[in-house]
Amino acid sequence: MLSYKGTIYRPPLEAYTLLLPVTEGCSHNRCKFCNMYRGVKFRMLDLSEIEAWLKEVRRVNGEHCAEVDRVYLVGADPFALSASNLERVINLIRKYLPNVEVVSMYAAIRNIMSKTDEQLIRLKNLGVNDLYVGIESGLDDVLSYLNKGNTVEDIRRQCQRLNEIGIRHMALLMLGAAGKGRGAENALASAELLNEIKPDKILINTMTAFPDTQLAQEVSDGKFTEAGETENLTEEKILLENLDLPDVYFWAAHSMDSVPIAGYLNKSREQMLETLKTAMENMDDEYFRKTFQRRHL
Repeated sequence: MLSYKGTIYRPPLEAYTLLLPVTEGCSHNRCKFCNMYRGVKFRMLDLSEIEAWLKEVRRVNGEHCAEVDRVYLVGADPFALSASNLERVINLIRKYLPNVEVVSMYAAIRNIMSKTDEQLIRLKNLGVNDLYVGIESGLDDVLSYLNKGNTVEDIRRQCQRLNEIGIRHMALLMLGAAGKGRGAENALASAELLNEIKPDKILINTMTAFPDTQLAQEVSDGKFTEAGETENLTEEKILLENLDLPDVYFWAAHSMDSVPIAGYLNKSREQMLETLKTAMENMDDEYFRKTFQRRHL
């Protein structure tokens, strides 16, 4: 019997991508805001288990497997695997799905750092692309507070390495990550960082103090004050206004985002800004509290 421990998460933009379990849990699992992998021990599935999933894909989809050109590796950070283990996984994928061109996954900064340029080039040549990287914020003290395990300079260097090698990356950011009163500061710092690292896409969600997280406890203890919805939207507006990435896709339609917007910056920036402006003019923090709830992913 095929089994997988924990909840399967995938980026919203991979809704139509074939999902392949490769790791369980998170190798870091210390971010204050995250409860996605609590209680799930990190491990790589055995190659025999991964092959069993691929055999089931072939059994269920039959001749339609020839149409599969993209696979998303499931797990908090499959890029934590060594380059050689990733190569073995991709070779297995190609055995059962020979037309796959792109292998995508979450990739933490620390796991990009652990690989040499030569290893990254080899993975790129095998189809590794579109890595989802949790940036969260452009402020060092915020990254430290959230226990991200990396600095802004680490982000800058590693994403620029990916650019030089030709591996596309998606930047994941959180509105409100700096807390009440620091939204504008966080927006400007994040925009500056994004303009330097040049992601292929920018994906936004809004930080939420989920139950059973260290962040929720610190909110309860008065050690962290969450930004209100108006400040979060103002932060998003400032971020949008300061991005100099015309060809980049900006996506802020997560279930945690109160005002969904999305589009390419060179075509839809003004429309997205107008949507945020209208929301802020017509809805105050009290209205948001009554009409919008963030409970779970």
